Amino acid sequence: MFNIVIVEDEELERRALRRILDSRLEGAQVIGEARNGNEAVALLDTRQIDLMLLDIRIPRPNGIELMQMVRDRGLATKIIILTAYDHFDIMKEAIHLKADEFLLKPIRTEDLLQAVRGCLGSLPERASAAARAPVADRVGELIEANDYRECLALLRQKVESIYAREGVVLRREVRELLSELAAMIRTRGLDLPRALERRIAELDQRNLDLHSHFQVQELVFQIADVLFEVTDPGGAHAADRIAEVLNYIERNLHKGVTLEDAAEFARISPCYLSRLFRKEMDTTFIAYVKAQRIERAKVLLRDSDLPVGNVSLDLSFSDANYFCKAFKKEVGLSPSEYRRQAMRERVA
Repeated sequence: MFNIVIVEDEELERRALRRILDSRLEGAQVIGEARNGNEAVALLDTRQIDLMLLDIRIPRPNGIELMQMVRDRGLATKIIILTAYDHFDIMKEAIHLKADEFLLKPIRTEDLLQAVRGCLGSLPERASAAARAPVADRVGELIEANDYRECLALLRQKVESIYAREGVVLRREVRELLSELAAMIRTRGLDLPRALERRIAELDQRNLDLHSHFQVQELVFQIADVLFEVTDPGGAHAADRIAEVLNYIERNLHKGVTLEDAAEFARISPCYLSRLFRKEMDTTFIAYVKAQRIERAKVLLRDSDLPVGNVSLDLSFSDANYFCKAFKKEVGLSPSEYRRQAMRERVA
């Protein structure tokens, strides 16, 4: 089911357009109307819009400015321009902003339906919300299994998928994820810490961009901490204590985890943690962290377009050259060679 929004300042025009689409168009629904640019911006901020019918002469922000906003946000929204003014300068600017269709008023029913069907026909069908398994369901299963690390991996993947998809409204998608997890806390009889509530509220007031990725991830991880009740590991047996340290490493891998950091978390000395880690894991703390960072780098190189330098920074390597040397020593290929090989295997 595709979502359509009508942006038109004339009420009779809006009613007529909606009546035609509601009665003659299958596989799509009109989910909102706007009389001006400000109301249209509010819809962009809160709804996923597949197609916008846009009057070029709406009150500011006008149609051209609204189109520019859609393109600047990288949204995949199709736009059909509606205008009674066949002015060359307007059409030229709309063409430059890649309007998908133009309809001159008064609009004939068949022209409208043909234009709308043509635009929607070029979009991939979206899975309905009911068909998508909520992340909360899987998180609940992992809580029952006490699998903290797998839960973090799942949530990290979810955040990355939100930021990787084209055409999504980041604030809405992030809000839905945080709300879903916060609801789990309430249903389990737990309390969301006030400090965490404030950080979530502050984030909700911002227009999120790609730079907010790790801030969102950190909030999601903190909610997971509450769900798993990750607290003082002081009385744990050796295996349990190391399990908590492994959870800590997984959670903070992007920050550059040190033995001292982990020892402080576990409330034991670095020397004792080092001996305990080798005994329980049959490897050193440093070797384990390095291996985990390399595995994480392989995922980023394989599944994203991030430059090698950014991958290095995201995993807190001291510099890109050291990262490349460390990666090649472990994997046998440079990061660029590994990415090319992964691409060839994907195509094959």
